Amino acid sequence: MQDLAKECSEPDIIELTNMYVASKTLQTLFEIHSNRYDQTYHDIVKEIRDAVLKRLYDYGGTKQRLSQLLDEEQQRELEQELEEERQLERPPPVKPCEPILHEEIKQLWDMHDTMMNLADFPIIFRPLPYAFMDTTFVNDCQPNNWRKNFWISTEFQRVIATKGESLNPFLRAPRWIIIYRNEQLIFLSALEANYLIGCLNSFYHKQRFEQPSTTTLRLLVPRIKRIQSIILNTPTLTIPPSIEHPNGAIPFLIPLEWLVQLFIFNGTLYFETTDEQTAYCQCLSLCPKPRTMKEEEAFENGWIAPDDFVSNPEHRQYLQIRQVCFHNNLLTFIKQIIENRNNSHAPISSHVGSIILNSLKLI
Repeated sequence: MQDLAKECSEPDIIELTNMYVASKTLQTLFEIHSNRYDQTYHDIVKEIRDAVLKRLYDYGGTKQRLSQLLDEEQQRELEQELEEERQLERPPPVKPCEPILHEEIKQLWDMHDTMMNLADFPIIFRPLPYAFMDTTFVNDCQPNNWRKNFWISTEFQRVIATKGESLNPFLRAPRWIIIYRNEQLIFLSALEANYLIGCLNSFYHKQRFEQPSTTTLRLLVPRIKRIQSIILNTPTLTIPPSIEHPNGAIPFLIPLEWLVQLFIFNGTLYFETTDEQTAYCQCLSLCPKPRTMKEEEAFENGWIAPDDFVSNPEHRQYLQIRQVCFHNNLLTFIKQIIENRNNSHAPISSHVGSIILNSLKLI
């Protein structure tokens, strides 16, 4: 029984030579391929093998190469490790910022207080394009074309304390939004959102409102699957809940023209409705296929670029593209931000991927 136990047990420490065989040795090409043929278990025509080895012996000479004979499973394991090493390039070590909870953030929940003018507090609130400061996206994001009521807290942008590093790998995921007095939209850090959750919930349960709350904290989830809620406009999931009131007051829903820019900002890949897809294309001044006869003629005349972008304002009017937000081509930025947000390129099978890569609307 002891012998059986010894035979069945494995050592706690496995030597590398047992796992990956011996280290590489110098051998001629003839010797390398001859050894590999000896380790091959499937049938090989002897005449072909001998002809190959003879050519290697005649023309390979005495020049030697490093060789290591691995079995098939070990070879696959090494190849996988090398592939992962190439794909998963880690960002350099950096020092994180110490989070700060500003007093102005604490005031956002109080609906009885005077509404703040966010532009008066540039140390706390910045326009949304400030999120791309110290990244390679800042030059391509067209900072003047984003909605003027879209803001971020400076804590949302502030992630690492190490100076001189590109912030591309450290962009904060845009998840928490506060709708301030149903007018301003502000992206917050998790610390700020966590504080406001408690305040808004407490205020909601202590007060009885005849109207829905005009300041709500909401979660924004990028739609990276076909059937997925972005949660943002789900009334029961806002904080406080945006449920209908007895007097028939309707809670505030994020309008479509706001949603489109949020889709761009958070790297959304799929649309829920045709209206979302249409608004997305209009916002970017794109005219993808399938096209009407009128649009096909415009494409043949060169009014629509090969990547679907329509640059001329008169051509936009003719093609009824009237809700343009970004007047220059934003496709390069969109491809980059999708890759950054999702750690992968936009799949061509997705709604957004099909538009920006294949010039085709899927819904």
